Amino acid sequence: MDTAETHHAWRAALADGDPYRVEQLLRRDPRLVLFGYAWSGTGEAAERAELRGLLLPGGRGDVPFAADSPWGIPADADFADALEHVWAPVADNCPGFLAALRAEVLGLALIAMEDTYLLGYLYLTGRTGGLPRDLRDLPPYTGANALAVLWGTAPTRLGPTDVVPLLEEPLPAGVRDLAAVHSSITSFDVDFELCLDRFSTTLRASTLADHEGEDPDDYAETEDFTRALNGEFDRWVQFCTCGSACEAYFLDMADRDPHDIPRVTLANMDGTSERPGAPFWTWFDQSVPSLLFFV
Repeated sequence: MDTAETHHAWRAALADGDPYRVEQLLRRDPRLVLFGYAWSGTGEAAERAELRGLLLPGGRGDVPFAADSPWGIPADADFADALEHVWAPVADNCPGFLAALRAEVLGLALIAMEDTYLLGYLYLTGRTGGLPRDLRDLPPYTGANALAVLWGTAPTRLGPTDVVPLLEEPLPAGVRDLAAVHSSITSFDVDFELCLDRFSTTLRASTLADHEGEDPDDYAETEDFTRALNGEFDRWVQFCTCGSACEAYFLDMADRDPHDIPRVTLANMDGTSERPGAPFWTWFDQSVPSLLFFV
């Protein structure tokens, strides 16, 4: 199928409440294919992915979630119940984010692949108008570019004393609570990736060690260069990127709020950065909805 055919197939599958077609389309999702390759070393893993649960507004085509789902979603839960159940552990910290999920997500799909579960949030991306009031209105609906999938991986449940190797300390509260909902949250369409189960690198700013044996006069001493020389970025840990916004986000382990949660510092792809950082839950609640759904 070409792109236009795929877009129409998605809208038709949801409008008809057809679990079989939803499963076939999910197997072609680019992010799911990348997950499969990362986990098995082959691009064929996604072709074997199985739909183990599907919940849609209105209940047409619902498939009860598998009993061994890591989120423990009850078999009799409907779409709204399941959404609330998954996010209940952190609901008080991110009401704005949950409001965006309720407004934008058109369905929840539980996928099993390579003995691992993922939770897919189905939503329309690039839309220019309001969402249809009924999924049966999706096929003729032209206010959206495409249906996209936001993938949440299984929870990472760490105790308050479990040390994360890169940090050489436990995950801070708040960050640890979010990881217990999803260890990572990714969307291929907007190139969004929030990873709490692993930390990639500190900010890639120049340091004296990078230029050992070279002439420092060959490098422009920008504000960030000077800050790097002073070791300011030594405790910055990247945990989120958004390609569509050309931004990366770091936990500033040296700058924490009164609850001992690291603040989130923005670094633009051009190498500039902004401080002071936002409190973790403020950033998640206010910034992530716009990064994902442009709301």
